[in-house]
Amino acid sequence: MASQIPKPDELKALRDYATGLLGTREAIERTGVEDYAELIIALAQHDLDLPKPADTPERRANLERAGAILQPLLRHAR
Repeated sequence: MASQIPKPDELKALRDYATGLLGTREAIERTGVEDYAELIIALAQHDLDLPKPADTPERRANLERAGAILQPLLRHAR
């Protein structure tokens, strides 16, 4: 994404990243930027929000694990 006007697929990748449909690595690859800093700059240049966490199987598993650990502790905390 060296040019100021992104290709349609690059803009779609930015939008998907901003909404959490793509992870950081995949967004970097699809947009053609060099690194995370350039990816964030590209989001800002196109008035897109900072990314939300991607809904990946790993993230869902982590949330389930965290819930299993924290729920009992929260129920008994007073």
